[in-house]
Amino acid sequence: MKRLIIGFAATIGVLALVAVGLAAFRPELLPAWARINSAQAEDYGLYCKEHGVPEKFCTLCHPELKEKLLLCPEHGNIPEDICTKCHPENQRKYDIKVCEHGLPEHFCPKCHPPTEGGSASAESAHLVNDGWCQEFGERTPDGKLVYCKLLPMVRLASADLGQQIGLKAAPVGEEAHAHELVTNAATAFDANRYAEITPRVTGFLREARLDLGQKVKAGEVLAIVDSAEVSTAKTQYIAGKDAVRLAEDIYGRISKLLSTNAIAAKEGPVALSALNQARASMLSAEQRLRNFRFDDDALAEILKKNDTKPLLEIVSPIEGTVVYRHAVQGEAIDPSVKLYTIADTAMIWLWIDVYEQDIDQIQLGQPVTFAVSGNVTASNRQAQSHSGNVTWIGSEVDEITRTTKVRAELPNPNGKLRAHQFGRARIQIGERHEALTVPKSAVQRYENVDLVFLPQKGSEYRPQRIKTRPLGRSDTLEVTWGLKPGQQVVSAGAFLLKTEIMKGSIGAGCCD
Repeated sequence: MKRLIIGFAATIGVLALVAVGLAAFRPELLPAWARINSAQAEDYGLYCKEHGVPEKFCTLCHPELKEKLLLCPEHGNIPEDICTKCHPENQRKYDIKVCEHGLPEHFCPKCHPPTEGGSASAESAHLVNDGWCQEFGERTPDGKLVYCKLLPMVRLASADLGQQIGLKAAPVGEEAHAHELVTNAATAFDANRYAEITPRVTGFLREARLDLGQKVKAGEVLAIVDSAEVSTAKTQYIAGKDAVRLAEDIYGRISKLLSTNAIAAKEGPVALSALNQARASMLSAEQRLRNFRFDDDALAEILKKNDTKPLLEIVSPIEGTVVYRHAVQGEAIDPSVKLYTIADTAMIWLWIDVYEQDIDQIQLGQPVTFAVSGNVTASNRQAQSHSGNVTWIGSEVDEITRTTKVRAELPNPNGKLRAHQFGRARIQIGERHEALTVPKSAVQRYENVDLVFLPQKGSEYRPQRIKTRPLGRSDTLEVTWGLKPGQQVVSAGAFLLKTEIMKGSIGAGCCD
């Protein structure tokens, strides 16, 4: 009996210890009637009713706890045990009151941001206000969600540690800059100053007068063709003129006879019909010669000299340079044979491929520079570039490449540009302005935002969120918000400092 009583008492004692342990460390496992709620806990001195968290985690009432508790730098340096963002299960466990941002309502840095007069408290918690939250809130300028919070100051163990881990600083640069859209492009002849020369008749090439590279003027003879079609057309034209003169003479005499009733009345219409037929035949022969580019003076010369020679001069319709020649003396030719190509190379077209997401930035008249691939380095870019302006913007997107054609015109007085050269075009899409620049190596990506570190006194580095924009160079970015001229940024080793504000992430804290 005595043993039974002792065993029962021991069991009761063990159950009591288990209940106390659950109440203290895992209250959510207790039935609802057995839990100590926040009101009861406050009565027992375990719960801070003023700030809605357990008393042992209330750093607002007990600032000295910051040195003892593990803090969550990701969410405002609040105690890790009450960070309901990292540990949502603790909200029910500790009966924590949370705000609309999902954090304990009195500890949320957005609900209770530090004021000008409260900067000392931010410093004591090693937090800095970089102005991002007030300027942009919880979203980046391009709409991505960012948890808005203050960032912790990075403090290395010693001033020498920065040098040991390779930290280097560089000044924020200033330069005159205009933003450009860089894309692929190819040159072409100006279609308004370009002509392909073909014969209008079938025959033989009697003479080819010009060679490649020679300059020609509008109306200058390029070649002479020997063609029976030309001889036939001349003969028909001469005969047609004679037939018209004869028909006009006959019609005149018949008209006089009709006026005296010397002949039958039906002879008048017959003579008029013959005259009209003669005129139609003559006009047809004349038009055929005009199609061969015989002008009024040439037609008059044919009639004057009774010229029935089979020769046809091929002339240039424009001024330019011979850029193609197929003409060979004595070869048989027809209207499908291209004898010459004439182009005025003083102006070159540039066809630019612009992706559909960028096309809204393009406007008529924007300055364009073009450099042929393989000819340009950083030192000779300006010397090797050709400048012009946008003159046409396409109205369709290529189904395969998803690009739109944009045309620019480039003056080419020295003839250095040639058709069908490939290269890179730079379209100026913004006004020239004074830009702040930082090395690309200084910029880190943190929670969808660009971030740099500014060296402070001793071994401290202040994080600063910034807005950046490409400069068209692989090693430099423009800063449009967040920095001022004369400031210094960490240009080498910035990633190591980034790990210091990411403690709690895998692999973070590399500078400890």
